Amino acid sequence: MEELVEFLQLNLFFLLRYFLLLTVSALLTVFLLPYLTKMLTESNLLKTNYRGENIPAAAGLIFLVILPLGIGLGFLLGITSITSVNAVLFIFVVLGMGLAGFIDDCLGNHGVKGFKGHLKAFIKEKKLTTGGLKALFGGTVALVFSIANARLNGFGNYPWIIIIDFFLVALAANIINLFDLRPGRAGKAYLIVFITVLLLSKNFINFTGLFLPVMVILLCYLPHDLKAKMMLGDVGSNLLGASLGIMMVWMLSDFGKIIAFIIFLSLQLAAEKISFSEVIDKYRPLKYFDQLGRDQF
Repeated sequence: MEELVEFLQLNLFFLLRYFLLLTVSALLTVFLLPYLTKMLTESNLLKTNYRGENIPAAAGLIFLVILPLGIGLGFLLGITSITSVNAVLFIFVVLGMGLAGFIDDCLGNHGVKGFKGHLKAFIKEKKLTTGGLKALFGGTVALVFSIANARLNGFGNYPWIIIIDFFLVALAANIINLFDLRPGRAGKAYLIVFITVLLLSKNFINFTGLFLPVMVILLCYLPHDLKAKMMLGDVGSNLLGASLGIMMVWMLSDFGKIIAFIIFLSLQLAAEKISFSEVIDKYRPLKYFDQLGRDQF
């Protein structure tokens, strides 16, 4: 009986710490979003959405503000997944990818589209576009992460898997960005991948303190996005995608990583040729899920 009481006490303390972390993350999101919206509007950081309305374009900044605070709170609470070197790698990547996206949100000229377009502008026209700068900066962040992760956590059975780790983070950051063309679409894409990785993972408990706050912030933000009141922007979509890339690196088996790499690479190559919006609109189940929760116009 004493052992049972001790077990419950230990687990209750464990759950309470996570409950506090997630509650604070949610409350800060709800509290700060109106202020962030006003700041973006007054700064004229607006973009025209697909129905011709000017709305705040970089609301994904909310993640850049709250996630570091969550990491700090996690250290104070002694949450195991946060009081580890992985927390440093995590915050390095999400802040780096978020910053790269924010530069494109603020300075971007979207006349050049696609990875091929940015590469062509760089090589043939000797021109560095903001999208090209984002790719270079984000690629550097992904490279540093993959090398540091291998050095700190081990190379595993296959040293070459470091290359897969690099591409998972870089590709995931861009793929979620490619889905951010309709209200709520990028958030839904994130949730699908998040749940899939969660179901396939055998060690999610080791990283709950890092990734659950991202999910909570997104769930608090998503209704505003679905109502077309604000956009994630590249700052938000790149950050969310990068966090998924880290999830796959840390939680999937080597075989799982290879499958994920093939899927994401295929999506990236397909995006150069076809429109995801046209494909989604063509198939009724995809269209239904895409419009779920969205105001109908």
